[in-house]
Amino acid sequence: MKQMKKNLLLIPFIVALTFMAVAIVAAGELAQNVDVELNDVNLNSYSTMAVMVGDYVPIRVTFTAYADMEDVKVKVRMEGTQEDIYVSTDRFDIVDGVTYTKLLTLSLPSDSDDLSKIHTLYVEIVSADDRTEIDYKVNLQRESYTLDILSADYTSSVDAGSVFPISVVAKNNGYNNADDVYVVVSIPALGISSRGYFGDLAAVEDHGSNYEEEDSAYQTVYLQVPSNALSGVYEMNIEVYNDDSSVTITKLISVGESSATQVLAAVKNMDLNAGESVTYDLILVNSGDSVEVFNLDAVFGDDLQVSVPSVITVGPASSITVPVTVTASNDASVGTYTFSVNVGSESVVFGANVVSTSVATSIVALTVILVIIFVVLLAVLIVLLTRKEKPMEEVETSYY
Repeated sequence: MKQMKKNLLLIPFIVALTFMAVAIVAAGELAQNVDVELNDVNLNSYSTMAVMVGDYVPIRVTFTAYADMEDVKVKVRMEGTQEDIYVSTDRFDIVDGVTYTKLLTLSLPSDSDDLSKIHTLYVEIVSADDRTEIDYKVNLQRESYTLDILSADYTSSVDAGSVFPISVVAKNNGYNNADDVYVVVSIPALGISSRGYFGDLAAVEDHGSNYEEEDSAYQTVYLQVPSNALSGVYEMNIEVYNDDSSVTITKLISVGESSATQVLAAVKNMDLNAGESVTYDLILVNSGDSVEVFNLDAVFGDDLQVSVPSVITVGPASSITVPVTVTASNDASVGTYTFSVNVGSESVVFGANVVSTSVATSIVALTVILVIIFVVLLAVLIVLLTRKEKPMEEVETSYY
């Protein structure tokens, strides 16, 4: 009887604890029976799921509401990457006991320093007061063979008949090394193309060994626009490829009418010694029907002296060679120095390679050394000549 009374007394406490537990769960949870599918694969069935760099992956989140709630959102995020990885639904209301499903698309990082790395994928069902959060392990991995074009620099407007450079930076974003990578730049409508060679690109840069491996490279190729090209805007294709992968981007370039004048350099780099002079040939071409007058001036540094005529007149349908005289200063150090010659609105850059110091400077240095040696020897000689000799003692002779 006493035992029954004790049990009857415990019932209110058990009921109260049950309600407290339900209240605690309800206060901290919005959803139950949460299922998350990544690329149509249920993450609850696998410990770690692989995803590829640069992919857009569908994520379907299915759950049963645990309570009535307004302004609920489903959020998915991945941390520890170079770029913020986050996606969220709009706000919606849920009703207790009803099952809901939401489809989101997660944009994965376009690049990764690691070939493969495990990250945590957080799936949240949240409202203003409550939340349910589940996390999963995913392995962010590079595709086996992927090339990327980081940049392509060029002049956006060129003249018909001109030659212009396109500088391209390519990168290996793949899991494996990329061997024998090339770049081809073309303007199909004009029927022109040019190719350059990047070489081998490593999957991961290595600067710790004697042979440095790079995962990116820089290359410049040149295109010559036909002289009869019609004015207009053309599509220019830039393709980086090897046997395993390729990537192509399209840029726009404007082609104008052929210029009546051209400025050409026969040679842009020459060697000289300090204190010596060399002469470059600058060719001015006038393909027009009237006389052209060119204003010239040179821009150079302290180690060079550049002489060029200030005004040149070129007749119609003719050309003239202008001498550009460059003198390296006597104290110029060995190295490459640049200077430019401006012809109207155009500029031509030259290089002067100082390969040895001035002969005169060497002779002066040698003369100074010899003078110092002569002075030292002279001082030694004077000291020796001025030394006082000790008088010889007279020898006393005895007669017996």
